[in-house]
Amino acid sequence: MHPIAQEMNQVIRANAPAAYDLLSDFGRNIYMPKGIIVQGAEAKQKAHKYNATIGIAKEGADPMHLESVRKYFNDLSPTELFDYAPPAGLPGLRQAWLAKMLAENPALAGKTVSLPVVTNALTHGLMLAADLFLDRGDVVLIPDKLWDNYSLMFEVRYGATIRNFPLFDEGLTGFNAAALAEALREAPQKVVLLLNFPNNPTGYTPTAAEAAEIVRTVVQAAEAGKKILVICDDAYYGLNYRDDLVAGSIFGQFVGAHPNIVALKADGFTKEFYVWGFRVGFITLGDYGQSPAAYAALEAKAGACIRSSISNCSQPAQSVLLKMLKGGDYQEERRAKFGILKARADKVREVAYAPQYADCWDVYPFNSGYFMCLRVKGVDANALRLHALDQHGVGAIALGPTDLRIAFSCLEADQIEDTFRLIAQSIHEMRGG
Repeated sequence: MHPIAQEMNQVIRANAPAAYDLLSDFGRNIYMPKGIIVQGAEAKQKAHKYNATIGIAKEGADPMHLESVRKYFNDLSPTELFDYAPPAGLPGLRQAWLAKMLAENPALAGKTVSLPVVTNALTHGLMLAADLFLDRGDVVLIPDKLWDNYSLMFEVRYGATIRNFPLFDEGLTGFNAAALAEALREAPQKVVLLLNFPNNPTGYTPTAAEAAEIVRTVVQAAEAGKKILVICDDAYYGLNYRDDLVAGSIFGQFVGAHPNIVALKADGFTKEFYVWGFRVGFITLGDYGQSPAAYAALEAKAGACIRSSISNCSQPAQSVLLKMLKGGDYQEERRAKFGILKARADKVREVAYAPQYADCWDVYPFNSGYFMCLRVKGVDANALRLHALDQHGVGAIALGPTDLRIAFSCLEADQIEDTFRLIAQSIHEMRGG
C-alpha cells in the first residue's frame, strides 16, 4: 500500500472507525498522489512569474480556445469555460451546494458533514460510493421497487449482491419498516442500505413518522453490531407534493445517529433543476464523529477515484450552475416548475384512483418525484405495455410481471386522463372484454 494511502487510512481509522471498517479494498488503497494535480494547484497559488505545470495551452492570461466554440457561451469567461476543473470540483460550487443542503435540511442543524465532492451526475456518484465501500460479495439492501441500473452498477460492475425487501406493506398503505428490520437482521455484519426517496419507480417518499421509524430500525441494527453504510439516492430530492412528508433528505437523520452508521448522500442538479444533460452531481458523507480530518481524507479518496477514472467533471457545466446559484433568480423559477409537476401529480391521483379502474389496477402509494406505478390485474405488464404502445400509441415502462411505471413528469395535465383511459382500455381488450 502506498504511504499516502496508509496516512489517509490512519486518519480515517482514528477519527471515523466505522467508515474505515466499511471501506472496500480499493477504497483503502486509493489516494491522491502528490503529482501533477497537487503540484499544479501549488503553482497556481505561488507561480507569480511563470506557470509551466498543467497540460493546457494558453494565450496571454486565458486558455487558448477557438472562437467558433466560445461564441456559444455568452456569459462565461474563457477560464470558466475551457480550463480544467479540479478532480473534486470547483471549490465555489462545492461550498454553494453545502450551503444549500444545510439551509434545506433541518435534520442537519448543528451537525457537520463533508464538503460535497462534484460528480458526473448521480449515477457517477453512486459508482464512487461503490468504489470506496463495495467489495465483491458485499450485500446491498434495496427495496424491491428500484431503478434497474442498480443491478448493472452494484452486481455486474462491482460483484456485490443485491437483496431486496418489500418497499410497501401488504395493504399498500406505506413503508414496510418490518421488512427492513428483517432484512437488516439477516444481513452480514457489513451491509450497505440504499434508500431512494422520492422513489423511482413508485414516486413514494416516507412521511415524517415513517422516516423516524426507518432511522430507528437502522439504529437498532447498528446497536446489534452491524456496520452500516446508508446511501441516500436523492435524485428526485425536493419534489414532495404533500406536507406530511419527511422534511429534506433522510440523510440528515443518519448523521450522528450511531457510531456504526455512515451516511452518504448522492444528489445533484439533474432532476430538481431540470438540467438532465449537464451531468453535475455530488456525494456528501456524514457519520457519528463528524471529524473534519476524516471527512477531508474521505473527500481526497473520492477525488482520487475521479482522478483515476474520468480525471475531472465538466468545467463549463459547473461554471454555469455556480453562476445560477449565486444569481438567486432560480428560486422563483423552480417554484413555478414545481407547481406544474404538483398539478400533474394531483391530476394523476384523481384519475388513477377513480372507481371505474379498480378492476384494472392497484395504485402503489405515490406523493413525490416524477413517477407513479400501477399494479395491473389480469394481464402481464410487458404485454400490456406493448399493446398500449402498438394499438394506442401510449408509452409506459413495464417492471416485472405486474408493474407499470407512468412518468407523469412528461405528460401535460390535459393528457393524463386520456393516458389512463387508454391503458385501462388496453387491459380490457387484452382480457377480451
